[in-house]
Amino acid sequence: MATNVFSPAAFDPGRYDQTPVIDLLRAAALGWVAVDRRLLKSILDRGESVVEDLLAFSRESHDQDRTDLDLVLADLLRSLHSPDAIGFYLDLIRGDPFDIDDSIVEALLGYGEKAIAPLLQLYEELGEELGGDTAFVLAGLRVRDPRVLHLLLERLEFDAADGAFLLGLYGDPAARPALEKMLAEIPEEDAEIRREITHALEELEAPVLPYEPQPFDIMAEYSPRELPAFEILPEDERLEMFSSPDPEIRAGAAYSFFNYELQPNARDALMKLAQSDPDADVRGRSWEALADATAESQEVRTAMIAVLADKSRPVEERGGAAVGLYGIADTREVRPQIEALYEEGGTARVKALEAMWRSLYDPFAKYFAPHLKDPDPAIVRQALRGAGYFRLTGQTETIASYFDNDDMREDALFAYALAMPGETTRGRAPGLLRKIDSITQLTPTELKVVMFGIDERLRLHGLNPLFGDASSEEEREPEPEKPPALPKVGRNDPCPCGSGKKYKKCHGA
Repeated sequence: MATNVFSPAAFDPGRYDQTPVIDLLRAAALGWVAVDRRLLKSILDRGESVVEDLLAFSRESHDQDRTDLDLVLADLLRSLHSPDAIGFYLDLIRGDPFDIDDSIVEALLGYGEKAIAPLLQLYEELGEELGGDTAFVLAGLRVRDPRVLHLLLERLEFDAADGAFLLGLYGDPAARPALEKMLAEIPEEDAEIRREITHALEELEAPVLPYEPQPFDIMAEYSPRELPAFEILPEDERLEMFSSPDPEIRAGAAYSFFNYELQPNARDALMKLAQSDPDADVRGRSWEALADATAESQEVRTAMIAVLADKSRPVEERGGAAVGLYGIADTREVRPQIEALYEEGGTARVKALEAMWRSLYDPFAKYFAPHLKDPDPAIVRQALRGAGYFRLTGQTETIASYFDNDDMREDALFAYALAMPGETTRGRAPGLLRKIDSITQLTPTELKVVMFGIDERLRLHGLNPLFGDASSEEEREPEPEKPPALPKVGRNDPCPCGSGKKYKKCHGA
């Protein structure tokens, strides 16, 4: 598959340092390149000269971008600490003056006195209604300047509580008369405002320490390695990535078609990749992505069974074939091979267990409980899935024991939602959710995971989901009691099943 200079497959992480910065940024904005330490290092290693490229990219039109890189640019420019970047930060504030990201505030504070004049000009441009956060940055600089003091005193008149807070932060004793006068004018019943002004006056008693920029380690803010955002890419671009020089990218692009309605061209490309790619993991991921094709293509089915049965092949490839065959895992050609893969242990067992729970074939249920306390976290993760999907209610106490394990918590919550005791009806679903939240307080992200688990439970009983948006209002049964307002799994959110695709393109389809 041929690639041009600027195409999804043209960006090799091993050659980032030989790629123009502007091209790397454009590719990242389109989702072709992941923002990770490899990308950032390749940019920062070029030194101060890249500031011009970063600012040039920031001035381009971004109407077609799929990923917003504003805060990435902000972090890169903060690392380089070029005075030329101040204007960029001010543009970000103009774009959303009510919600300035902390990283922008910290970057501007690092410029000290150099930032005062540009910030004053921006405040004048925005006005008092929109300029509150800009005034906060000016106060946070703690640089004595009559223009800043004048601005903050005007804010005291405009908004007494906010102005008092900012003057206390600024720490200039020259603000005392204005604060004392304001305090005398505030009625006793306005206790909150009086408290804010009193606190500001107390702050003026403390010695004013100049702002000291905190060391900024950009690499600590980003993952060492990430894959491109396949879920936001159209099919033709993901297919192009099959020719990437990086096997991780080829594998990820292939797996992005898992649980995806394959068109003939995608199926043929995956089949070619599965049979010819030099990397075993890429071949395995390609076989997994061909899972839906096993029902309609004898060619695919036969080839995959042959791979699974061939013990000379790498376990990554055979494991991928096992998962790809989950839809016919109950057949005499496939079941014994999956069970034989399980007996090999290690990575082979991980893939066998995944194939088993995806199959929902009841005789496989016996394999999961023994591994809920396995020393291998990868096996435990699959055991939790299986315990959930096969509704191993007797194992809920063991499942719940992972609620305190940060690495396993979401897997355990999902499994618990599927396996917990209780009647499975749409009317009872809100009660299941409340029960789990009462056992272990859920974050918004965890709420989505649990709600998805309950919806999966409903689907397994032939009922329409409740929390997702796959069913219409007309199809819904009467609900005796609704849960408190909770976030739904949005159609553009990542699917909680872990496929890596958006919900609307996976279980919300």
